[in-house]
Amino acid sequence: MTAARLRTILESCIPKATYGQANFEPNATAIGVEVGLNKRHDPGLYMRGFFGRMRLCAVCLMGLALLSPVAAQSPVDQQTAGGIANIYNLDRAAHVGGVEIQGPIDRAVTSQAIELIGSIRPDVDELTVLLNSGGGDVFAAMELGEEIRNQWALTAVDDDGQCLGACVLVLAAGVRRTPAPEKVGLQRLNFAQSRDRAKQKHVGLAKSVEAYLARMGMPKRLFQEIRQQSSGKVLLLDARRLKALGLDGTDPAYEQWLRANNYQQPPQSD
Repeated sequence: MTAARLRTILESCIPKATYGQANFEPNATAIGVEVGLNKRHDPGLYMRGFFGRMRLCAVCLMGLALLSPVAAQSPVDQQTAGGIANIYNLDRAAHVGGVEIQGPIDRAVTSQAIELIGSIRPDVDELTVLLNSGGGDVFAAMELGEEIRNQWALTAVDDDGQCLGACVLVLAAGVRRTPAPEKVGLQRLNFAQSRDRAKQKHVGLAKSVEAYLARMGMPKRLFQEIRQQSSGKVLLLDARRLKALGLDGTDPAYEQWLRANNYQQPPQSD
């Protein structure tokens, strides 16, 4: 509710007459009693009516607040409804820095993250994308992953974060991946299959994800594990399974390039 709206409601609740005033305007109505010009009024009666109307006004305002879904939400809840990407630990002198992703991964977050990656990549030799996400849009996650791989960026999940569902697709894109154990969770792709069209969409998405993971150098077992998960369940991965599924490790081509170039700055995509 805006301040102007609140002021209008309050003004409509408060009588125009002022307590302690000797005279009223002709035919002014206060507390349901008409008072003529130069007629004295009862202050006690006026105050009882005044407080009664104020209580009624308060009830009206409470009702409006309850009926409005926006008013019922806190500003913090509204601001944290979606994800966000930020630059973190940027040290141009040391040529290191990264982009941090917090919250659900959608197309807006992906666009924001890609822009930030491109803005700092020329200044850093080692660029890390730090993930803390409970999932999100599969296609947006793959789009972000493609850019991470093109920029030869690293991915990480620390002890205070998590990477579930679609976020795993972003983690897999890092040329070096360092997730904390029990912070990465596999989830089944959630698409309804009750209709033929929905089935086709599910099959098409599954093939896209399978091809994407293959491009990222992930073992086939990772895609199989994702498909085998029960709907609504999350499989948290310990250190051993993270390595076995390729989510903790270094891309062989990246490692080979570093060795050949004496661990100098990796190539950058235009």
